[in-house]
Amino acid sequence: MRPIVGLTESLPKDILEGLVVEAMYRHRYLRDVANLRHADISQAESNLQARSAYVRAMIDMHAQQTVLSTLLDVLGYIPKTPNG
Repeated sequence: MRPIVGLTESLPKDILEGLVVEAMYRHRYLRDVANLRHADISQAESNLQARSAYVRAMIDMHAQQTVLSTLLDVLGYIPKTPNG
């Protein structure tokens, strides 16, 4: 994703690392939301609504994964986070 590379490649490493860690936490959050939406599918009366919510959650998660992967490429390493 060239726009992200262009915006971040000249940032100081400590600032970029903070952005990466934030993106990691956001991805984890979106993964958890997608897992909850998946669990809702079997419990929902209207499977179509639950499936639609799951698909939206997965799209959000995968979009964030692309952002995270790009930021990790720019940074060049995986930073440590307090929760692993």
